[in-house]
Amino acid sequence: MRRTWRAATTALVSGAALAAAMMSFTPAQAATSRPATPVPPAPSSVLSGSWVNTNHATRDVVDLVVGATSKGVTVDGFGACNPTACQWGRIAGTVFGPDVSAKTGTSFAAQWNFGFARTVVLARYATPRRVPTLTVQEFTTFTDGSHRANYTTTETFTKGPAVRVTKLGTSAANYPLGDSVSPVAALPAVWINPAATGDVRAVILSRTNSGALEVRAYGYCSPVPCNWGSVGGITLGSSISSTSGRTFLAPYTFSFADKLLGGAVNAAGTRLTVQAWTQFTDHSGRSNYMTTESLIPLR
Repeated sequence: MRRTWRAATTALVSGAALAAAMMSFTPAQAATSRPATPVPPAPSSVLSGSWVNTNHATRDVVDLVVGATSKGVTVDGFGACNPTACQWGRIAGTVFGPDVSAKTGTSFAAQWNFGFARTVVLARYATPRRVPTLTVQEFTTFTDGSHRANYTTTETFTKGPAVRVTKLGTSAANYPLGDSVSPVAALPAVWINPAATGDVRAVILSRTNSGALEVRAYGYCSPVPCNWGSVGGITLGSSISSTSGRTFLAPYTFSFADKLLGGAVNAAGTRLTVQAWTQFTDHSGRSNYMTTESLIPLR
């Protein structure tokens, strides 16, 4: 890890700039979910309503019910159970826009605490072929010692019949590692954003001595990239029986914001797609925002 970190840092900054970056380094903290702050953006009206999974054979989320409030959104999930769906309960969600100046947002995040597991839902609205659609990523981390593997799935939702919400849920307050799977061989690497500007400049992924994933991320700053610090990554497979996975979550806490960094490497190991969900906690009036970027390995 030491050599990898040094090589990557040298590729990003050099000489006096490197020394300055090292002097300004502040260790990151593992993020804990703070109460959503009453800041922009307001939820777009397109988010409200009942959303049904287009995969009728799903074993995960069947329906999502989204409601708008003065401070954001409420979200209730219904899991695939027999003979009827299991209601997760209504909790507060956080709205995200495309940038810090957005007045409205069409993306949201919500996280449930079920006692035995945490489930994070990240949803993005779009209109492919003019059909209102939510692309929903679900990340489940098991905390009960059952040795079920953390897993993730991405599914598509469209507007459906009204679903009645009858109970409140429990929001999660942290991001435990759970039963993380082993990262696939292509995941640990130095990943660089080839774009001239953006949010995530580089991500260094490595294995610890225990086999867990360590994440060190950098943002776009001048004259040198911002060192976000190093946090433990939560790795997820495609099912509860997975032993390895190509997807990770890395939660960060800063004095002014919480940032959830998620990434997945493609099958060829040539591309790391990362999403950064930034929630401001300093009441600065800046809008929560999310970005999606594509990184390539440093050769």
